[in-house]
Order: sequence, then C-alpha cells, then structure tokens
Amino acid sequence: MKILLANGLKKVKLRNTMRILIIQTAFIGDCVLTTPFIRRTREAYGEDAVVAVLTTPDGKGVFDGNPNIDEIIVYDKRNSDARLSTHFGVVNDLLARKFDIAFLPHRSFRTGLMAMMARIPERVGFTKSGGSIFYTKSVQKQMDLPEPERLLDLITVFGHRPKPCPLEVFPGKAREKKAEELLAKIGLADKRFVTVAPGSVWGTKRYPTDLFVEVIRGLFKEKLVENAILLGGESDADLCDKIIAKAGSGTFSLAGETDILTSAVIISKSKLFIGNDSGPSHLAAAVGTPVVTIFGPTIPEFGFIPYGDNVTIVEPPIELKCRPCSPHGKMDCPRGDHACMMSIFPDKIIGAAARALQ
Repeated sequence: MKILLANGLKKVKLRNTMRILIIQTAFIGDCVLTTPFIRRTREAYGEDAVVAVLTTPDGKGVFDGNPNIDEIIVYDKRNSDARLSTHFGVVNDLLARKFDIAFLPHRSFRTGLMAMMARIPERVGFTKSGGSIFYTKSVQKQMDLPEPERLLDLITVFGHRPKPCPLEVFPGKAREKKAEELLAKIGLADKRFVTVAPGSVWGTKRYPTDLFVEVIRGLFKEKLVENAILLGGESDADLCDKIIAKAGSGTFSLAGETDILTSAVIISKSKLFIGNDSGPSHLAAAVGTPVVTIFGPTIPEFGFIPYGDNVTIVEPPIELKCRPCSPHGKMDCPRGDHACMMSIFPDKIIGAAARALQ
C-alpha cells in the first residue's frame, strides 16, 4: 500500500502495520508544540507504522515536510463555508483509512466525536477535555509542565515512556531559497537583524503599536541590531506598515509575502526574535533563535511558553486581578485600558533583548 507523504514522496507500508492518527486542529503555535509528540510517537511505533496528522490548512503549513509524518489530512474547520457535509466527509475519509489509534492533543468536543464516528478502536486524550466522553483511554493533564512535555503523557497509556525533545520544523530547500531571495530583495542578506511579529489572532495579545515602535528604535539606538524585519500573515500587513511608518529607516515588512515555514527560515537567520504570545514565537524556538515573548493577558503558567533554551518571557510589572482574562486572551480588554500590555515599558523588552543576545 502506498501512502502519500507531506513532502510528495511515496513510501510503501504493509497492510498489517499499525495505523496511528494524531488530531491537532488548534492554532499554529499549538501545532509547533505538538512536534515533539509526533517525533516520539514515530519512535515508539517504529518506521513500519503509519503516522498521519489531521490538521487545519495552517497546521499543514507547520507540519509540511516533517519526516516523522507519513500523511497530512486537512480539515478546514474555520472555513465559513464549511458545513456538516465537510465534517462527515472527513469522517468518511478516516473510516476508509482504518486507523488503529487516535491521539487527541487538542481538547475539543468536535475532534473527539470525529474519532469516535471514524470507529477508531483506541482514542486517547486528556481527562476533562471537551471530547473526553468519546475517548477509550485518558490521562490527567499535568498543568505544571510545559505543553510539549505533558503531551508526551498520551503515549504512556500504551507503556511507552518517552523523554522530552526539542520543537522542530522542516522548511526544506525551496523555502530556504525563497527566504534568501526575500532577504536579498530588501538588502539584508548579510545584515544583523531582529525579526518581530507584532500580530496575534487575539486583540489583547498584541503589544501596542507605538510601544513596538519604541522597542525597535531602542534596539537600533543600543546597536543591538542593524535592521528589523516584521513578519506575519496578510491580515498583519497593515499593522506592520503602521509600525514601519513610525520606526523609520532600517525597518522592513515581509508580512503576507511568506508562508509559515519560509517565515521560520527568515527567523532562523535573525539574531533575535521578539513577538507576542502567539505562533511565531514558537517557530522561533523551534529554529533555535533567541526569543523574547511578551505575555500580557495570558500567563506562562498555562504551559504554552516557547519551548527552547534561550527564551525570555516579559510580563506586566504590576499585579492585575483580571489577569489572565481567559485561556487565549480576549479580542477586547475587559478593563478598557489594556493595562497588562501598556504597563510593559519598551525598555524592559530592550533589556531582555540585550541579555538574550549576550
């Protein structure tokens, strides 16, 4: 039987091999944090197993090229045109593939229901998850551990004892070339630059525009870097343009010009990454670039900090009863003053950047 790989190649698998499905349909950062679990699952079940991942289009952008994945199944759950037919179409697809085990790192009712409807015999997730009613086995989520480490507990129900390992992404040569072309186009191929990701899906997670401007100016003034590249999707382009207009020369935007893994390559070539509690921070950790991440409405204790060796978390210097305002942050500040972000002065971030670069 031939399985289509994420990188377009073919691999022959025996019909009686173990077939494993990992369902991760959360945000980009969650997908990056799942990569150690994917590696350890591959190692636990061996090269003869089939390891497939069910994810979103953005998730595919993270997992593309990962050699530990035999197949990526895309479920566009955020498409406004998606209907019940989309749900049942994916379920029928999973039924035809006859998986033996489904691991469910994402704690959602919908994905648990999908795995049950697909008649996957073993469905493993965390207790107190939205979809736990559909699981055949569950484990308690250890909230005192970073997310990549507590995800590994899912494999322990079958007797495996995996050790933690780093985040990883696999951009490939084509994206390496694309990144080099983009850097050459803006004249930064041989410059010392910082990458900055000012956007976030959640409004309250975005460090204020004017303060980001002050951070970039401060990095230049202290001669920590020569230039700054702003990254993000198409929806972040206007935000990045506003920052550039105020930050002045030496600042460039590639927002909307790169896919997720090309952004990862550009981050890997930078001396430092600065961003909010969002996906790009996890990409930076995955490629080994020093990371400074700004936590305002959310808290590191949730376990979703960038998982790496040179990671600095910057938090508000004041205690706020409203913090955290939700697991993800909110679109609008409940207080109306965005104090969790406004109280983090630019010099605190600049100082963190200087220490990270030492």
